[in-house]
Amino acid sequence: MKMTPSSLAGTLFAVILLILIFKVLVRGQILPPHEFAYGTALKNCDEIPARIDQFLSLEGMDPNQVNIQTFVGNTSADNLRPLVAYISSQKDRHFKPLLAELKSIDQLSNQKEKAIQLVKALLPYKDALRNESEQDTTIVFVYYALKQPSKLSEGTRAKVSNLIKQLDTSKQSTDFDSGKCPKNYLVGNINIYPLALENTSWHSSVEFASPKMAPILEIRFMGLKGVFKYMLDEMAAKTGQSFMHVDGESI
Repeated sequence: MKMTPSSLAGTLFAVILLILIFKVLVRGQILPPHEFAYGTALKNCDEIPARIDQFLSLEGMDPNQVNIQTFVGNTSADNLRPLVAYISSQKDRHFKPLLAELKSIDQLSNQKEKAIQLVKALLPYKDALRNESEQDTTIVFVYYALKQPSKLSEGTRAKVSNLIKQLDTSKQSTDFDSGKCPKNYLVGNINIYPLALENTSWHSSVEFASPKMAPILEIRFMGLKGVFKYMLDEMAAKTGQSFMHVDGESI
């Protein structure tokens, strides 16, 4: 999502928090080698949950590494409670069904399903929830990771290994080919903005071959170029949609 002057302070705070989170996620290892953000324009908002499902279900993704973390201003939690509290604070009786649904979704143990159902629940309320001044500090991060190389199928491991050899360092290639590499080679996150579900602000800085109001699915990755290239290639093959660089480094 494109940063605006009004959201600068909050965005910087969110970035710092995100870096700290990844330090924890990689269990004390150095910060991930890269930070990429790519996006694809969708036909409509109804496609968002399906595309998230497809991405998190790509061959080689580790279902045990999908986790949700919600940030609302200075509050964060590994559940949806900060978002529920924010919506409750709006004191709009029309949000009561949404709040009940979010509380129910928050009880799901399957984190991938929780992310998908969250977006489905937000869709009917996207216009009522829209808030430009707070949209960049109200984010649900859906963390994901590729499986360790030794856990990948032979074909997937070969694909990823070849891409790493082309795009990353020889040391990183050796690490991956050993069968067990640093976790920070493999992790990323999908950003969901409950107060700007369409995420259309990217249209002001990136030329997508789509109408300016087309929703943008934003996917971020913090690991190796070859790993992320594999994910984007697989997603393009599965959906026919291409991803464009929107922020951070490019592959």
